[in-house]
Amino acid sequence: MPERGADVVALEPAPLLPDRASVGSGTLSDRLRARLLGLRRGVTVGRNVVVKPHVEVRVTDNGRLVIGDDCTIDSYAYFQLTKPEPVVTLGRHVGIGRHCVIAAKRSIVIGDYTQIGPYCQINDQDHGTRRDDLIMNQRAVIEPVRIGSDCWFGSGVRVVKGVTIGDGAIIGAGSVVTCDVPPYEIWVGVPARRLKVRE
Repeated sequence: MPERGADVVALEPAPLLPDRASVGSGTLSDRLRARLLGLRRGVTVGRNVVVKPHVEVRVTDNGRLVIGDDCTIDSYAYFQLTKPEPVVTLGRHVGIGRHCVIAAKRSIVIGDYTQIGPYCQINDQDHGTRRDDLIMNQRAVIEPVRIGSDCWFGSGVRVVKGVTIGDGAIIGAGSVVTCDVPPYEIWVGVPARRLKVRE
């Protein structure tokens, strides 16, 4: 497990090989989409952001979506920020895979260099479940979600409300994360459980 201290070398992304098929190889259209997204009310977009076609962003009147420098958002990703006070923050070099859903009513934070595979879903809310009323009538139960830096989510991961995932954690494909994940651990399964610690 990496040590935290003054002698730790800060890592930076390695240069990528030229690859037109990679989501990170943004075309002029991808960069224009990012700029246009940044003109919308409640949305802030950093430098060198790539937004692929068919990304859908819904932000309520007091919501805020902050996308850091060098992020990539693949096609058909869906951001839904609904009341009461939603804020979604993506750090630098965050990758959001195809068909991901990020739904916030209060707070979802994703740290620098974290890579989210395709078909993942991150929610900071859930429905109330009392028996004395229809589920559709019940108020949402809202708890913030925090995902650290340098994490990796395989395809189809689900993260539920109130979860904190530490720096450097890896979540295996198809896992459902229902509790906090410590830094630099690998978790898999439904519900997700610790498999091992990163070496």
